[in-house]
Amino acid sequence: MANNLLHLPHEVLHSIIANTDPQDLAALCCCRALNDFIKNNHLLHKEMYLKTFDSLSQKDNTVWGPELRKLVNVQKILESSDDALKLSQLQTVAVSIQDLLTNAPMDPRTSLNLPFLTNLFEQRQNVNTFLCSSSLFEWARAELWGDLSTTRQRRDLAAMLTEQKFPRSLRNHSTLNSLDSETVADPIPEQPELGDLLAYVSRTGDTGSIPVPVPAEAHAASPTSALQRPQSYDRQLSAKLHCLYGVSIGTVRKTCESSPPRYSLRNDTAEIHPYARSRVYDLRQHTENGTFWGPFLDDGLGTVDWEKLEAIMIILDYNLRRSTEVHRQYEGMLELQENPWVGATPHSFISPPQSVPMEPPLPLEAQDPYSVTGTWMRVVCFLDYTALYDFNFGDDQPERDHLREPIDTEEATRLITMKIHVTKIQAPGEDDGQQLPVVHFQGKSSSIRPSWDPNANSKIKGTVRLTPQGEVRWTTFSVFQGEERWRSEGIQIGGVRSARGVLGFWFDKDFDEHGPAGPTAFWKSHDGIEAKKPSNTHGWNQFTVPSYW
Repeated sequence: MANNLLHLPHEVLHSIIANTDPQDLAALCCCRALNDFIKNNHLLHKEMYLKTFDSLSQKDNTVWGPELRKLVNVQKILESSDDALKLSQLQTVAVSIQDLLTNAPMDPRTSLNLPFLTNLFEQRQNVNTFLCSSSLFEWARAELWGDLSTTRQRRDLAAMLTEQKFPRSLRNHSTLNSLDSETVADPIPEQPELGDLLAYVSRTGDTGSIPVPVPAEAHAASPTSALQRPQSYDRQLSAKLHCLYGVSIGTVRKTCESSPPRYSLRNDTAEIHPYARSRVYDLRQHTENGTFWGPFLDDGLGTVDWEKLEAIMIILDYNLRRSTEVHRQYEGMLELQENPWVGATPHSFISPPQSVPMEPPLPLEAQDPYSVTGTWMRVVCFLDYTALYDFNFGDDQPERDHLREPIDTEEATRLITMKIHVTKIQAPGEDDGQQLPVVHFQGKSSSIRPSWDPNANSKIKGTVRLTPQGEVRWTTFSVFQGEERWRSEGIQIGGVRSARGVLGFWFDKDFDEHGPAGPTAFWKSHDGIEAKKPSNTHGWNQFTVPSYW
């Protein structure tokens, strides 16, 4: 075959190879001549990349070969049936997914990256491993099926064995970026049998005495290998992927007796929302120093806590779906919630046609990178204060470092519209991300359901800025008769101008350690501040709002 191909003109050979699957490039390097032709063919790599994925940001120095190779290897990881391999490659997969979302076009209907990811995550095993590895799911699994420490040990052991056996070409980023054609699409090797060792851990709960030889190259793994990364880092990565995925995983179930236990989207088993509700309404996570009462880690740096955002997303999804069952007029609000990854990309909000002319643009709007001015829809959820207080300060409170029990207490839900506009733009401060300015805004907040709620009808003001890590942070204040009363802190899922909107917490502006506090979300419906509500919306936001008139 190689000889027949080599007799063809290079243009014909280029066309033939360009129409193969990128995963087959390694097999085509069956002789030195074909290997050299593929290895050095920049145009071939570019053509194959653009046939399968959305274009990268235009850079003169883009080297398409390593970019294509990286995504082929990620695809092979996602298509693998090996749990241990997937666990050890969580960071590699998470980084590549973030890149694919960042490079997706504004209109998801024209994207190649989003269908690529959606198809791969139709495999339940990928949902199990990459979207359900946060501490929230570990907690639920431990409550239902066994001790949490044993669960973590079993996962660590699987990752450790993979680090020993899995080739460095798939766990070392510098190797992934090399031009060696032999790693264009390295085959996924067979992994070691875990059954006997996992059974040992299940019986003893001990991994330290297992006679597993660790070769020298395992100790020399990259600094971000599964062995050296803090476990909390992997849990944060999984929670972020779940938030970007967008389709809330509401239930968990054990699919088999083998390890690790798996999760699914089926609705026939234990629900996860009581565990998420316990985490969201545990006031201890707000009153820790350095969290700003928002979805941030306790480091005082504004580092996003994706596990908090995951819990908020699950609670809001559950409450909105419950509202849909009670109020027929809410039908369609969650229509686009069923589309994985959609709206979690920068600049993905598409404003629908305006039913009335927009107001003349403000001079500041041209300088606003966040597209703040417009009409936004907001959801606020809260527990009855007596229930919130008993949950946090009643009898039989857990130890300081122990989790509270999951709760099924029903919450109230408020649907609000915010009409806001930019008032000031200033340079970022020392504690902000330096890539974009700080934008100040103000406007009015009005309750839609119920319309009489005095806490939802107010003036509103706030700021949008970048965190030091580059996430989009929103701070809002509800103002009653000139006095600030409620405050919220949130993160825009997907980045600047994403359609998915903002997830976060609301709380007392004085940071009262006794509450109240709860989850909130808001998303843009129109670019203009309209005189009347629109007949419907067509944006790609996570919770599409139907007609109310």
